[in-house]
Amino acid sequence: MKILLSAILLLFLFVLTNPAQCETEPTIENTGKILKELKTAKEEKLSSAADYLLTLKASVKGASWQKKNAEAAVLTVFVDGKYNQDLILFAGEKVFEYQALLGNLGAGDHKISIVLNEARSAPNAKKVKIRSAFSVAFEDLLANAATTDRSILAYIATINAPFIYARPDTIDKFSDIPLITYYEIFDEPENIKKIRYTTIFSNEDGGTQSAALMARWGRITDIEWIYEMRVKETGEILSAIYQGANHETKNFTGNRIFGNHPLLFDATINNNFSVAGCSALRFSPMLVQANLADGSRETVMDNFAWTYPIMAQEGVREGRVNIAKLDANTIDDPRNYLYAEIYSEPENTAINVEAETFDTQKFSSDAGNAALRVNRTGYVRVALRVPQNLATDFPKAVSIGCYATSGNLESICQNVRLVKLVRLDHNYQPIIKKVNTKSQNVKAGERARHLINRF
Repeated sequence: MKILLSAILLLFLFVLTNPAQCETEPTIENTGKILKELKTAKEEKLSSAADYLLTLKASVKGASWQKKNAEAAVLTVFVDGKYNQDLILFAGEKVFEYQALLGNLGAGDHKISIVLNEARSAPNAKKVKIRSAFSVAFEDLLANAATTDRSILAYIATINAPFIYARPDTIDKFSDIPLITYYEIFDEPENIKKIRYTTIFSNEDGGTQSAALMARWGRITDIEWIYEMRVKETGEILSAIYQGANHETKNFTGNRIFGNHPLLFDATINNNFSVAGCSALRFSPMLVQANLADGSRETVMDNFAWTYPIMAQEGVREGRVNIAKLDANTIDDPRNYLYAEIYSEPENTAINVEAETFDTQKFSSDAGNAALRVNRTGYVRVALRVPQNLATDFPKAVSIGCYATSGNLESICQNVRLVKLVRLDHNYQPIIKKVNTKSQNVKAGERARHLINRF
């Protein structure tokens, strides 16, 4: 396996010196105090280039993502004295494990410096305590795993994961930050693989309004595919695209840094991208693999439950979560919603979800507004607002309604299934009830009703 990995690495050595997009980059001297320094870890001295992962556990005294002027500390990472990227410590006083890809550092030993970014940190969030920090080469990780096609593909996906420049109007506002990037692997003919990268942002300042996000996506985070490539099993990239402004798919023609990592610039208020432009912060968000063959994109949030409190706290701070002022861009406390995962194949139709309580009250995801129904095919997540005193339990029944969108009353929602229900506890942690009803076809104007087992 090491021979194959070395062959893959050789494909990318020529890009190690590619420049970043900013004319000038931060230095340690003009950034702040060094909080931690460490050497790259290797059981044997590394004679060839490798990609590295930085993992650190940290907390910030007095910090809270919900409080203005105390949102987070920002750390800047330097490798051998040169700027690599930034880390926003969004978890506040909680000890949290942060991860970041450092990229390909070249052969030999390297020194990693973790620096408090004085200018970019919130005024009341600068007391950082780093509990632990270490780095590891991905060659090490894979050498200790079974040699499989999937592990090699995971390696290829890792060494090609995008770096992201922050949108300039989010800097110092602690808004719309990238939390996680996940990748999916799809098979194509002739042993070609398609690898798609999607990023979960803490919110989106523009685009779909908050009430519609909850009704049609079951969240107020923003989830956007950002980059996709088709590769041979050797790692050779055949083509690469990214999501540009107005959700337009464009060929990737931009820079690559630290090996073969594409560099993207967050260019729009709904988190679409450009290959040109730079800003004061650069990220490589936590990278995870996802298989969404049997679930929605929001399943990744379920698996990384800490995304829910970050979503809620940013919503409160920005006024998007306010029970006293509900409108198109302001929602109730996310704990006062029931979340439902549905599978559907609509034909000129759209669905809504209705919950029925034990005292016969009913609450719907669309609140009677046809624009809030869902006409997407596949696994979808919706949210239904329910009274606070009813939000702590699952309902007696849930029904899925089918509505014609074309005026054709013969329209149908095919293969409709209620997959699971989710509610949030007092700490915004998801409580999941798997349902998995049988598929059924529902005619326009009809509903599929399911009793929910409370146990």
